[in-house]
Amino acid sequence: MLILIGSDGNKLESPIAKRFGHADYFILYNTETKSFEAFENIDEGHNHENLQQFLDKGVEAFIVGNIGPHAFEVINTSKSKVFLARKMSIQEAIDKFLKGELKQLTEPTAKHSIGHGKDEEHHHHHKGEQHHGRGRHSHDE
Repeated sequence: MLILIGSDGNKLESPIAKRFGHADYFILYNTETKSFEAFENIDEGHNHENLQQFLDKGVEAFIVGNIGPHAFEVINTSKSKVFLARKMSIQEAIDKFLKGELKQLTEPTAKHSIGHGKDEEHHHHHKGEQHHGRGRHSHDE
């Protein structure tokens, strides 16, 4: 089974991101091989289209610290479920998931999405402005 977890870092020791759709990284964990890959969250349009690639890979479980309605709508499908894990590492969340100790979510934990909606101001970068967005830098370890 493939699990996707929103993370503040690119390791299993990293903490769960407080907000799934705005996580710095997504950790893709394979329960059969016990291996993982870290992906930078490059959702620059804040429309969560990047999450579709993980659904296409066959992710069946998403583990979130919190999740807004827009991201929840994208990933809560007939083939994938969403689970809540707060204030723990990615590894702790995986262990709890495998033991059946995480609560399955039937609705988003946040009432409003960040960076979406008709009434919210969108942040556009114009010529001359510095853009320090996610996915435009690399981390060497």
